[in-house]
Amino acid sequence: MTGKDDTVLPGGWEAVAAEYVLGLLDPGEQAAFEARLARDPDLRQDVAAWSEYFASFTDAIPELTPPPAVIRRIEAEAYGDTRLPVWRQLLPYLGGAMAGAALSWAVFVSGVLETPRPEILASLEPVAGTLAFDVRIDPPTHTVAVDHRGGDLPEGRVLQLWLIPEGEQPISLGVMSPGGDHIVVLSDEMAARVPGATLAVSDEPEGGSPTGLPTGAVQAAGIPIPL
Repeated sequence: MTGKDDTVLPGGWEAVAAEYVLGLLDPGEQAAFEARLARDPDLRQDVAAWSEYFASFTDAIPELTPPPAVIRRIEAEAYGDTRLPVWRQLLPYLGGAMAGAALSWAVFVSGVLETPRPEILASLEPVAGTLAFDVRIDPPTHTVAVDHRGGDLPEGRVLQLWLIPEGEQPISLGVMSPGGDHIVVLSDEMAARVPGATLAVSDEPEGGSPTGLPTGAVQAAGIPIPL
């Protein structure tokens, strides 16, 4: 854009409007164009027409939702990778559940309510996708049984179960079966860390996390609650 009127602009202001919509003007040209745009209603119509015209090129392209990992990479490129570790990202999802779980654990440990056979349950709800799981913990045997309740299992990835004690890093409870089920028997030391902890499922490379901590997306999470 080198002049102030149509006589020195190849194609005139209408052509410059197209370049403006496509983002082809340099900063100086863009500033001059926008100054004229503010006082020229015909030019504003040209910009609207070009915007609609170029947008029509995408009509034949089916709409797709990018995977969460792609969105995270785009955000990291645009804003810098300022994410918290994946297990700390769970806190906004679990704040209310943690308060309720704390009360239930207090009743469970105090023995105010006696049950013939105590049982601890957890509902792991979707975080990054649609996966959901039901968890049953048998306190006398420290057996943790996970059942896949719903959601699409990831292709080319494995699911890994994590115990996240309050204020600590995640502890792996093993790679789950291809069908999303899992059974693990906790040691006495590990079972003692269940109260107040979070259970989470992440998707990982074949063979499980290579670092000993979650590296993929946290697919589901929940708080164990004694009943």
